[in-house]
Amino acid sequence: MPQLKQKNILVTGGAGFIGYHLTKKLLEAGANVTIYDNLSSGKIENVEDNPQAQFVKGDILDTKTLLNLPQFDIIYHLAAQVVVPYSMENPSEDFETNAHGTLNVLEKARKDKARFIFASSAAVYGNPTQLPTQEEYGFHPFSCYGLSKVVGEQYSQIYAMQYGLNITILRFANVYGSRCHGVINDFLEKLQRDPSKLEIIGTGQQARDFVHVADIVDALLLATDETAIGKVYNLGFGKTIKIIELAHIILDILKLTGKTKITTTNVSWQGDIHTIWFDITKAKTELKWTPKIRLEDHLKTLVKERKLI
Repeated sequence: MPQLKQKNILVTGGAGFIGYHLTKKLLEAGANVTIYDNLSSGKIENVEDNPQAQFVKGDILDTKTLLNLPQFDIIYHLAAQVVVPYSMENPSEDFETNAHGTLNVLEKARKDKARFIFASSAAVYGNPTQLPTQEEYGFHPFSCYGLSKVVGEQYSQIYAMQYGLNITILRFANVYGSRCHGVINDFLEKLQRDPSKLEIIGTGQQARDFVHVADIVDALLLATDETAIGKVYNLGFGKTIKIIELAHIILDILKLTGKTKITTTNVSWQGDIHTIWFDITKAKTELKWTPKIRLEDHLKTLVKERKLI
């Protein structure tokens, strides 16, 4: 693992789900961490539970506040608008946050001559015809969110090419874990309210590559190594599972199989991707990173945390 002790590190979006776990690990490694978050989707408890970190409530669109922050050695850019349906209903706002906001953080990195690590997404691939999908597949976004992440990636590459900025781009599959949101959280909340029924948004045939947040954080730390400069990596488990199968696994853990009626809306949201399944060979080979936590194992942990059994 790279040496991060006494490094000055900025985490935009540090009050979010992934940001909380990353900040915690960076503090354990002895880094000086500043969280920069406007708390629009991040939670103040995620800040309060990392009391050693400095917290600045600020927006990545507020260039004055952002550029006047102290100098940093490393910037992790996690702050984003991540809801695909919202991006389709509010494309201008999505662009402002994800594209213009990323440009502003890149300006801060250029000013500081900082390492810049950008959190991108499987959404840049759209609905790939190549499964599992490699990094070289190229950009085929299917949503405004995906397109805004493409713009963020390309700005990062321009800053590397024209200004000599040391960048690394990490494309996340479906990240889950404690304090998570998304489909797993949705299922558990629905079953907590009413264990007799479970509604799935869409057909249930959508497939996802679920990767645990602890594994993602390990990759985020490894990405600070010099060998990762200028590189793009897929970060998933390298396995895909249909949402209907996920539902059955959760029901089995809760001993609700045969007791809970599963229904589907059969209508997906605009911009929804059918299948996410990453080829993670490059990250394994170059970053020396391998995801360790199996989905089935951690689902049991999440269920216990919520005292559902």
